[in-house]
Amino acid sequence: MTVTLKDIAKLANIDAGAVSRTLRNHPKAQELRPETRERILKIAKDLGYQCNLLASSIRTGRVTTMAVIGRFAQDNFEPSDSQILSGIFKEATANDYGIKVFDDSDLPRIFAEIAGNRIQLVASLSVAETVRIQTAELCRKNGMRLVFLNEHTPRANIPSVILDNADGAIQAVRHLAGLGHRRIALLCVPHRFHYVRERHRGYLEGMKLAGLPVDPELVSCTDDTEGAARRMLSLPRRKRPTALFGIADNLAIIAQNTALRMGFRIPQELSTIGFGASDAGTFSYCRLTTICENLALRGRLAVRLLLGKSVDITPDGDGNYLIRPSLIRRESAENCNETP
Repeated sequence: MTVTLKDIAKLANIDAGAVSRTLRNHPKAQELRPETRERILKIAKDLGYQCNLLASSIRTGRVTTMAVIGRFAQDNFEPSDSQILSGIFKEATANDYGIKVFDDSDLPRIFAEIAGNRIQLVASLSVAETVRIQTAELCRKNGMRLVFLNEHTPRANIPSVILDNADGAIQAVRHLAGLGHRRIALLCVPHRFHYVRERHRGYLEGMKLAGLPVDPELVSCTDDTEGAARRMLSLPRRKRPTALFGIADNLAIIAQNTALRMGFRIPQELSTIGFGASDAGTFSYCRLTTICENLALRGRLAVRLLLGKSVDITPDGDGNYLIRPSLIRRESAENCNETP
């Protein structure tokens, strides 16, 4: 049997209007005594009452649903996105909002659905710049509030909650330098995305801050990670790296495996640091020291911005809210034992 507002009102000994306002968290509900509100909420929970959000939105004009857009098809789903989504879900739930998830492969179609559901708040996890630009334009046309995650904002006046990727790379390099390493290699990939460029820039800045020269032979931006690692480790002893920073955990793990096949001892002859704090790093031959991206926090802050709530980060001049990463120390990076 369906539980109604009148059922709750009768048991709470109060009028149905007060019950409705309390269950919808309406500002006027604050006029009730706290114990009255608690009694209403407890009775509603005990009776298994479920609010009809669609009917409520039609009646009040307020939709408590957010849209999350990203590349969620099975072939393209990034494991890191699941952690961002976790933060989004937790913060949205804490603010009595629901979430609808959309794949970004057909933006005109999904925005027609978003508009049809009267959703006004959109979080985009898309990485491709063309997709983000189109998303910004469709949100502008439909009067929707938008926050980007994963990449810098492509448009002015649109906030983006992202990691300070350059700072993460600086931390990695300075940690290796602090362990006595002087020949620190970089395994990068082609600069298709902004975060890749930022991690490369952070490596260069970290080397500069540590007072170390950058050897072009120890820098690689290619999709052939194994080939690049093999080439670096085949250099003469006084030229090859004693430590290596991969801009993603998988690159550092590939370097570890390549070094092992070439007969190197890990980490005694090659220290490695990755980026991303992925589960794979805990199962590599030598547990990977890495940079944690604080992904769930990114999701929570994005929701707070969409709701117009304050956050503890001041945006840069382009509207990017940069979250500082943190270093996770494990066994893959140790003191350099090379003799002069």
